[in-house]
Amino acid sequence: MTTVHASPVESTYEPIGPDERAALTELAFGIGRRYETRGFGDLDAARDHWREVTEAGLAAISLPTEYGGAGTMSDLLLVAERLAAGGYPAGKLTISSAMGGAVLLRHGSEEQRRRWVPAIGDGSLRFCFALTEPGAGSNAARMTTTATKTDGGWRISGEKTYISAVDDSDMMLVVAKDAASGGFSLFSLPLPCDRLQLQPVKVLAPVPERQWTVYFDDVELPDDALVGEAGGGGRALFDGLNPERLIVAAQAVGIGRWCLEKAAAYAGQRVVFDVPIGQHQAVQHPLAEALIDLEAAWAMIERGAAAYESGDDPRAAGLACNMAKVKACDAGLKAADAALQTFGGSGFTSESMLFDRFGYLRLLKSTPVSRELALNQVAVSGLGLPRSY
Repeated sequence: MTTVHASPVESTYEPIGPDERAALTELAFGIGRRYETRGFGDLDAARDHWREVTEAGLAAISLPTEYGGAGTMSDLLLVAERLAAGGYPAGKLTISSAMGGAVLLRHGSEEQRRRWVPAIGDGSLRFCFALTEPGAGSNAARMTTTATKTDGGWRISGEKTYISAVDDSDMMLVVAKDAASGGFSLFSLPLPCDRLQLQPVKVLAPVPERQWTVYFDDVELPDDALVGEAGGGGRALFDGLNPERLIVAAQAVGIGRWCLEKAAAYAGQRVVFDVPIGQHQAVQHPLAEALIDLEAAWAMIERGAAAYESGDDPRAAGLACNMAKVKACDAGLKAADAALQTFGGSGFTSESMLFDRFGYLRLLKSTPVSRELALNQVAVSGLGLPRSY
């Protein structure tokens, strides 16, 4: 049996007008605000928050109208930023709406799109993404997880690590090396699967999903589990990674804004030596510089979204998305650090939640793509320098 994959669908995206956009941002901000006192590592809070996000229809933003969506990638990024600015980001927007939706829309078959994309939008289908391997890390070329063609479909063997939310997902997108060609292939794997063995990875940073090492013990999949062409999944992979970069960047900016909001309010009311500490330039200037950096990062995110949405130049889109990710994660972390310094010792208490947010932002500097690897790509694509990887 041969699976025939359709070319990327000519989708219809319904523009969101200014009034709808304003209502959308207010709705997202309000949902985030209801969870601002909860830690990012609180799994119950993360699940309740995601349920509110999907019930409000926010997970369908950026999906085409024929699949129940309304809006564009730019609108989804605004939702992600506003949720985070309210106080609590929606991590599943990254994997489900941005990555899963993008890969399926651009590379899935028509049957796959009809079956799964509407379920992404209404929250009834939760994705996880399996790419990173213990022996390969950022060097995907050294991937050892292998997909072998069989008479009835495919057999996958190997190991992945730092895979988020395997225990809280319905579908896994797996990247494997095609045994015949050596290229990448993408597969959809329904969860739970009895041929998967899971081992928890203890992560000290505050994250809204558990992390796992996943062992594929000759997992059997049918022909139609393949997403795109066998051995030709490199483009599909990056069509998923580019929106991932943008969503992470938008979250970093939003969390940074939340930190600055708290710091400015505290600096305006905390009186030491008879004046508010916010009257001193030593407090003002770091916060002001952080605000400038956040605004600059947001402009780069919008530029990255435009490059991705146009689809005209994948190289330019990759460059813009990586630049946005680096700038936004730096800016968010800088804002959180300035806020911590403004609060002094109070910033490290559970009451302020600032150190919880700082820890998450520091993680985003390293994942899902390290700052250094993103800079390598910028140097090659943006400056024409020789490849270092």
